[in-house]
Amino acid sequence: MRHVLTAAAAALLLATVAACDFVRFPGDGGPPPEAPAETPPGAPGPPPPDVPDDGLGTPIETPPEETPADPGTVTPPEGTPGTDPVDAPTDSTTPPPVEVPVEAPVTEPPVTETPVSQPVTPAPGTPVVDPVEAKFRFYAPGVLLAGSGGGFPEQIVHAPDIVFPIKSAPTVLQSQVFTFGGGVAGGDQCDPRNYEAAWRDNFCETRSANRTTPFCPVAKIHQGQDIRVGTAADCKALRKQTPDARGLHEVVAVEDGIISSIGTYTVKLRGDGRIYNYMHLNMKRLAVTAGQSVKAGDLIGYVSNDFGGTATTIHLHFEIVQNTADHGWVHVPPYLSLVASYERRENGPGEEVEAEIGVASTQDVFVIPEGYEIIE
Repeated sequence: MRHVLTAAAAALLLATVAACDFVRFPGDGGPPPEAPAETPPGAPGPPPPDVPDDGLGTPIETPPEETPADPGTVTPPEGTPGTDPVDAPTDSTTPPPVEVPVEAPVTEPPVTETPVSQPVTPAPGTPVVDPVEAKFRFYAPGVLLAGSGGGFPEQIVHAPDIVFPIKSAPTVLQSQVFTFGGGVAGGDQCDPRNYEAAWRDNFCETRSANRTTPFCPVAKIHQGQDIRVGTAADCKALRKQTPDARGLHEVVAVEDGIISSIGTYTVKLRGDGRIYNYMHLNMKRLAVTAGQSVKAGDLIGYVSNDFGGTATTIHLHFEIVQNTADHGWVHVPPYLSLVASYERRENGPGEEVEAEIGVASTQDVFVIPEGYEIIE
């Protein structure tokens, strides 16, 4: 609503101006009034205000204080004509107040500490993967039974892609001389402890025949790896059969190649740069003939204990003869190649166990009896 000044009001206003130094009106464009000085604690209060009057002793009411500016606007600089929101003149020459947006203060989000052991919940539909169970236990290469010889620990996987020579039956790699039922340890070869033991290397094991290889520290050694096959119950069942009838556990070709020769108790498979010797099969039930080509996994024969009339346990003796750059054709340790191929066959890892000193008999050190012949 527009306000109109009457003549009397105008005269009264002029008299008021003359009676005092200066009267401020909101929005008059003049300099802002000085803010009162801050009073220190304990100081006397300010003097009474000098209220202007109309010259006759009648005080003139001071207009109410201005409402603080909206936080979203900025007060124009000095000298800019002001405009009251209600009494703003309509003269086009007076620019309207300019509203400048003020940036809101930046508020940092609250910091929430996450517990150190915060459990992670898998997303819906994520398959739950159980820890992989070890399929078998094995000692490191070169860790022979105490008193059975000096092993060769610096081994590598000489035949990294071979198929495990036993098709499907469970197996335990271990000595057949220094464990239960062996010629030195004594006892029963079908003892269940033989089938529950961890795998153990027996390349370089002591023998009486003067066989050697640059991969063993001494001469007169075992040039392959003995493999016990099946279970204690299988052992007892095979022992009841005649040697010619045994055909429980299948022995297969470890790689593509040719059956280069067949001896009294040995079958040789020549592969790519290697020769594999299989010993103690049932020689009456062989599935191959000399000169025959085979593929990896093809049946060769069955586990038995044929040894040309010499007594031995029911097992497979397996050798790798390799053409090496430094030594030519020599026997190399087959242990790690068999570990790797068994893991592939079982589709699961083996668990390496800590080396320990253990023997199958009460003797602290094995002693090969005088006259006892160990030539395999």
